[in-house]
Amino acid sequence: MKPMRAPAARHTRYAVLRGPSAGPLLLAAGAVLGACATGRAPSDPPPSAKALPVALELWGGPYPARRQDQVTAWNEAHPATSVRFIAAPEVGQGAAAVQRLAAAVAAKSGPHLLDIDRFQVASYANWRLIRPLGDHLRNDRIPASRFLAATLDEATGVDGGLYGLPSSVDVRLLLWNKQRFAEAGLDPERPPVTWDQLRDTAIRLVGSHGGAATPLDRLGFDTQGGQASLHLFAWQSGGAFQTADGRSASLPAPANRQALEWLVDLVAAQGGWPAVAALRQRWANDRAGADGAAHPFLTGQLGMQHQIGDWVGDVLARHRPDLAFGAAAPPVRRAGDAPLTWSGGYSYVLARHTAAPDAAWAVMQWMLGEPAIRRAYDGERTRADAGGGAHLPGLTGQPALDTALLRAYSSGIPAVDSAAKVALELVPAARIRERSLASADLWDAVIGAQEHAISGQQSPARALEDHNTPAQRALDQAWTLAPRG
Repeated sequence: MKPMRAPAARHTRYAVLRGPSAGPLLLAAGAVLGACATGRAPSDPPPSAKALPVALELWGGPYPARRQDQVTAWNEAHPATSVRFIAAPEVGQGAAAVQRLAAAVAAKSGPHLLDIDRFQVASYANWRLIRPLGDHLRNDRIPASRFLAATLDEATGVDGGLYGLPSSVDVRLLLWNKQRFAEAGLDPERPPVTWDQLRDTAIRLVGSHGGAATPLDRLGFDTQGGQASLHLFAWQSGGAFQTADGRSASLPAPANRQALEWLVDLVAAQGGWPAVAALRQRWANDRAGADGAAHPFLTGQLGMQHQIGDWVGDVLARHRPDLAFGAAAPPVRRAGDAPLTWSGGYSYVLARHTAAPDAAWAVMQWMLGEPAIRRAYDGERTRADAGGGAHLPGLTGQPALDTALLRAYSSGIPAVDSAAKVALELVPAARIRERSLASADLWDAVIGAQEHAISGQQSPARALEDHNTPAQRALDQAWTLAPRG
């Protein structure tokens, strides 16, 4: 697979995707499809109504303060088209989130536009939850070259239509605490570059005080936190979670199993799951936890982690701008392997049912423009400054703009600015998730298998086999609903 490209799509055109169950979600999708059978969205107004003032809703997940700043700026400049922003979990990962969104759209109570996790765009498109953007792009002469090609691939439906434009792009990095490296007798300027080195380094970074309840007080590498999901390890082993034709889930593939076995072994080498779980529970009990000043990487209780560049520029820079850390490409399986990381992010999409598609498109265009993006970044910097920290924006999926903005919004903190540069340089070496008709189910299956194997509930082989079953069921039902010919 080429870097930053979706797998080749061999799907035939079809009209509906199954959700996480054949119950309410399938009925919700059916209601949407039925309303769309005439060839227009279910609630398109007559032309005369489109000239009236409109009120729109935007649903988004990450960075709610940033989106609210942008919406406020839009409303100030466009009183005839008001937008209300709602931070909604329905736009995120997993089958449960998709189910809630499908039900809202079917009830015509959903948003007019959304900022959704991009790997699920193809599924949403084929449920007829969102609109294709081709006509809008052609009418307004917006060149595809403005956007990172992978973000357009990932937001393309199996019908070949483009359904989303990127609001963000993230890239996985290896972060390491230089002070903890030095304390362990490691060179703080030399991070691990292979899996073997990652394992050996993690073992040396483990801290233990010998207590019975929580014998560990520091973990070398957290296999269950940050961005350490099985995906990247499996891909670096040559694995994949779905066959190239999109019809079969492939979680039990040997490369995937070998990667999961390696992660299980890494946990054992750091003291075993019971000890690791006790330490992680201590982290979870701290309410400042994952996105605050008490994050274990910021407090020195975690020596290394896989994490996205956005986290560095937001959480780390805001709470620990003084932290001595480094950022590099994630270690590869063997010496000599080409760099390979993982990219995700969100995209703006238009809801199929919106009564004001042109107005919603105008808002989307504005949100993608440099003035709106700068408004968001200015707000984040102001909030960070007020708390005594710093802020550096992530990537937008517009390469020329990203280069300019990272220069303009430099944090002035060498390690933070260096991490952003590393992330930008790694974009060509990044891979996206398989484009799937059952993307939410496939995600849940991979994460579930990893959790069950790491925690010792199942062997890696059994966990992958068992979690492959619901993913395969979702794919089978999706293709059964597809029209033939």
